[in-house]
Amino acid sequence: MESKGATPDEPATLHKEDLPAIYQAANDNSVEAQRKFLTRSWSGLVMIVIAAGAGALVGEKWIIREEWVINPLDEGDLMGVVAAAAFALAMLVRVYLLTERPERTWYGGRAAAESAKTLAWRYSVGGKPFGIDRDPDEVDVALIESLREILTDLDVGILTMPSGKWKQITQGMRELRARSLEERKEAYRIGRIEDQLDWYSRKAMWNKTRFELWNICLISIEALGLIAAILAAIGLLPIDLLGFFGAVVAAGASWLQMKQHSNLAEAYSVAAQELSTINDRIPSYKTEESWAQFVNESETAISREHTLWRASSTTK
Repeated sequence: MESKGATPDEPATLHKEDLPAIYQAANDNSVEAQRKFLTRSWSGLVMIVIAAGAGALVGEKWIIREEWVINPLDEGDLMGVVAAAAFALAMLVRVYLLTERPERTWYGGRAAAESAKTLAWRYSVGGKPFGIDRDPDEVDVALIESLREILTDLDVGILTMPSGKWKQITQGMRELRARSLEERKEAYRIGRIEDQLDWYSRKAMWNKTRFELWNICLISIEALGLIAAILAAIGLLPIDLLGFFGAVVAAGASWLQMKQHSNLAEAYSVAAQELSTINDRIPSYKTEESWAQFVNESETAISREHTLWRASSTTK
C-alpha cells in the first residue's frame, strides 16, 4: 500500500499529512503566530514613518472644511492630527506585541514541529532509537513517550488543533517503516534530505537577495536625506524632511535586523552544504544497524540547525 500522496512512479515517502498530530498543531500555530508578529511589527514601523512624514508638514495650512469632515473645529492642523493618530496606532501595536508575545508561539511552535518531524522520520525509516530490530510495540511506546516530552516546554496555545482527525503515529509512518531497507533509504533521501537541501538552498539565496535589496533601498533613502539636508541648508527646501528620511532609514534598519537576512543566508548556506554531504553518503549504508546510526547522525545535524535558529531568534 502506497503512503498517502505517493503515485505508482513515485517512491513512497512521508508527506506533511503523514506527520504526527503534534507536528500539525505546532506547525499551524507557529505559521499563524509568525504572520501576526511580522504584520504587526511592519504596521508599527509604517505608522512611525507616517507620523514622521506628517510631522514634517505640521504648521502648514491644512483646512478642515465642513463639507469634508464633521468636526467641531472649523479649521485645524490636519497633519498634527495624522501624526498623533499614527503615533497612537504605533503605540497600540507595541502594546500588543509586548502583551501577546506572538513571537514566543512562533519560535516555540517551530521548535516543537521540527522535533516532532525528526522523531517521525527516525521512526519511519528505522533510525535510532527506533531501529527495525526492536519490538514493534516497544518502539511505538518509545515514540509516544518521546513525542510527549515535547509537550513539557510548550504553551497550551501552541497545540490548538484545527480538527481531531490527526494521530501521533500515522498510517503513512507505519507503512514506510514496513518497507525494505532500500525503499526506506530512497524515501529518506527524497523526502527528507533532498527536501531539506532544496529548502535551505532556496532560502539562502532568497535571504541573500533580500539583504542586498534592502541595503540598496536604505542607501538610496540616505542619499535622498543628504540631498534634502543640503537643500534645506541653502534655503531651497521649505519643508523639513530630515526627520522623515531619518525615520524611514531607522524603520528599514529595524526591519532588516528583525528579519536577519544576512545571518540566515550564511546559516542556510552552511546547512545546505552539510546536507549535500549527508546525501552523498546514503548509498554506502548496507545494514540496518549502520543505517540506523546514519539516520541518527543526520537528524542530529538537521536538529542542530533548528536549535541554532531558535537561539538566534530568541535573542533578537
